[in-house]
Parts: sequence; C-alpha cells; structure tokens
Amino acid sequence: MGPSSLVGNTLASRVKNVQQQIIDPYQIILWNTSELSDGLAGDGGVWSGGNSGMKPDDFGLFKTFLDGDPDNPGIYVAGDDFAEKWVGLTGANAIAVRSTYMNYILLSGDHRTYGEMVSPLVAQSMGSPIGPSSMIAVGGCPILNDFDVAMPLGTAFEAMAYAATASGAVLAQATPTAQSTTARMVLSGFGYNFIRDDEEVPQANMDRVIHLRDILTWFGLGVGDPVGIETVAYENRLNNAYPNPFNPTTTIRYSIAERGMVILRIYNVAGQLVRTLVSEVQSPTTGGFSEIWDGLNDDGQSVSSGVYYCKLVANGFAGTKKLVLLK
Repeated sequence: MGPSSLVGNTLASRVKNVQQQIIDPYQIILWNTSELSDGLAGDGGVWSGGNSGMKPDDFGLFKTFLDGDPDNPGIYVAGDDFAEKWVGLTGANAIAVRSTYMNYILLSGDHRTYGEMVSPLVAQSMGSPIGPSSMIAVGGCPILNDFDVAMPLGTAFEAMAYAATASGAVLAQATPTAQSTTARMVLSGFGYNFIRDDEEVPQANMDRVIHLRDILTWFGLGVGDPVGIETVAYENRLNNAYPNPFNPTTTIRYSIAERGMVILRIYNVAGQLVRTLVSEVQSPTTGGFSEIWDGLNDDGQSVSSGVYYCKLVANGFAGTKKLVLLK
C-alpha cells in the first residue's frame, strides 16, 4: 500500500536548501517508511530523468548530505520495500548513492518467498557492531509485510541476517568522503516499527531500543545505555535453540540469575560428552548470552545427523534442551 498522493511525502519536498536545513544543524537522518510500497524516496521523477514518478530528488539530498557534511554524517533508512524500490530507480543520484554509499544487490522483495517465516528471527552477524544479538521482525500481515532480502557488495557489510536463510536483513557501509570524514549508511529490509523482542524473559531494554542505540553509536554519536526503564530481575533459563532442527549451525540462548560458574555442553543420546561450549565464570547481563554450535565435537570433527542434548549448569540450576542435526 502507499499514500493516495505522491506530492509532498518525502524529505526533499520540504527542503529548499540542503546546506542550511540539513547539513548545518544535523549529523544524521533517520527515515522509516514502515510498510509503504509507494512514495518512499524520489529520484527526481520522470521530468529529471528518474523514474520514481516523484519530482523531489531525495537521493540528491542524500548525496549532497553525505558528500558535504564535514561531521561524519549518517543515514538510517528502514522499510519493507525501500531496498526493492531503490534498485529499480534510474535517476543519476539514486544510482550514485547506491554505488558509493550503500552497495548491494536485491535477492528478494519478499522474505517469505525466499524461505523465511512471516515473522522471521533476525540475528546479529559475526563481527557486526549493530545488534541486538537477535530480534523478531514481525510480519503480522502477509499482504502488507514483504520484507526485503539483500546482499552487500564492495565495502558494505551484513549487520544482521534473517536467521533461517542466513541472508541480509540489515546492511551497513562506511565510506570516506572528500571532506576528510566518514559517511555511514544503514539500510534495513523491514520497518523499524516492526521490531519486537524475541526473549522469553522480558529484558530491561527492548530490542528495538538496543538496535537504534547500536546504529547511533556506530554513526559516532556518544549514546549511552537507555535509562528510565525499570531493571528486570535476572533468572536462570535455557531457551530453545534456533533453528532446530538445524544444519549447519544453531544458536543457543540462555540467562543466569547471578555471577558464578557456567557450563554449557552438548551430549549425544548415549549421554557421552560431544562438545563443551562454555566453561567459565559469568555475570548476569541484559539480553542474556548466546552460543553457536556448528555441529563439531571438541576435536573439531563433524558429528553425524541425529538427536543431541544441550545442558546448562549454573548456580545450582540445570536445564536441558533437545537438538536435532539434519544433514
């Protein structure tokens, strides 16, 4: 769905002087188009050589802002169809911004046809500064919510991935500019307002809050932990692994109530130790912990398909969950 009119919906339609209205007062732009499929961002419309049907050139604004802001500018764009619509635009600035500041290819404009659930789990990619470790993108309406799936190219990187297909859900890219600064851009395949917590135990800070904090921190803003939210008591818990059944990896999440020795191990159906994932003293933390089992034993050898058990022992607590490895 989209607005009834494409007139005056976007940022460029309201900005007459980018330097005075955007560059001078601001360091970042946050733009959430939610589930809208039309009227997202213009490339100058058909009159200026683009094909968005929108005369305002939002990508021209993006380019001027990222090229010219001397204070490490950043742009965060989130929306169910933004990445899909962007790749089809032919305006010069739409092409320039994608080739310079957010280099990607679209794998699918509908996450469900790509093998994801209506409401997919989204996990933090290895080494990514943008989290949380995992969250849910709620696709409550199969008609409206068709999340974009993309693959980064060049210096762009995958910040978060749809867990079932290990494909790009949130992309990021940092690019040096002629202003001797670094321009950063984050592109999300789903609207920010569709982010929900995936933890079984309520956490002190919501996943969407953590996600935005991490983005702002990566943009270079001195953002601390959110305040004003009551602290939730920690508890010992071993969550179900995801995905399960799995191949080749599964993520095991758990939380602990107090500081102490924590042991997380994988056993086969005969009760024999297969892999020790954790054996150390840990302290409770907001969001808990997560470990990835890659189907290898302690000797680095691949184990066979079958049923395994994950056991958590911490502070007098013991919990066990069944895992199924399919090859």
